[in-house]
Amino acid sequence: MTMPLVSIVTVSYNQEEFLEAAIKSVLNQTYPNIEYIIFDGGSTDNSADIINRYRDRFAYVNIGPDGGAPAALNAGFRIATGTIHAFLNSDDILCPWAVETWIETFKSNPGTSVVFGDIEIIDQHGRPGHLPGRKVSTFLAPPYSPRRYAAGASVIPQQASAWTSSVFERVGGFREDNASCWDYEFFVDATLQGFCFKQISGVLAKFRVHDSSISGTGKHNERRIIDHSRIQEKWLSANYRIHPLERFLLLKSAQFIRAGRYLMRKFSKESNCG
Repeated sequence: MTMPLVSIVTVSYNQEEFLEAAIKSVLNQTYPNIEYIIFDGGSTDNSADIINRYRDRFAYVNIGPDGGAPAALNAGFRIATGTIHAFLNSDDILCPWAVETWIETFKSNPGTSVVFGDIEIIDQHGRPGHLPGRKVSTFLAPPYSPRRYAAGASVIPQQASAWTSSVFERVGGFREDNASCWDYEFFVDATLQGFCFKQISGVLAKFRVHDSSISGTGKHNERRIIDHSRIQEKWLSANYRIHPLERFLLLKSAQFIRAGRYLMRKFSKESNCG
């Protein structure tokens, strides 16, 4: 694992306003050994022109109907040849050091299969933003705990995450009928398969929340209820039955950990994502 190949997939549809920034954030990584794959679902805006501008930098390009985001991700990772996988949505941004940090973490933590860091929230114009109902513009993830995750007291920022190819192979990829939280279900399946997760302290990506994003509009709320219900059944089938008191304690512990990390970050010289 001196310099493993990292396969990054971007899926896009009518995101010309943000697409180039996402592409450039992958192409400008400090880590050199990256295989970049892009699937555009047949955009009717100028996305194809943007993609063609960088076509020689992609390992594979697909422009046309792709069956939706989870299906496009699966198709992309089936083509991928890297031993490390990650995906970047076309409206998000990777920090320049993200891939290098992932690789360093995998190297220093043998047996780890999924790594993830923190994210900054930005708005449509790239300015500091926040999730609906939240005030902070930076999300600091707590260390991973399956029970905390099962209780809904922990979040893995997909934008700042990467995993070994064996996770994709054993999990079977992303559930293609999940219309709201395919990354969450993927990480739940990886947990139930026994894979080891490692949290990284430091911002590795920017998550853009805007008027047309799922997180910004509450789109697919009805489908989200169905998807989360199915995922909850998976937890229960695996004997992750969380008592209400335990859930409360897990939520409080996660809040306490994040509060401590916010204070440490406030008084440190940790750099924001450039």
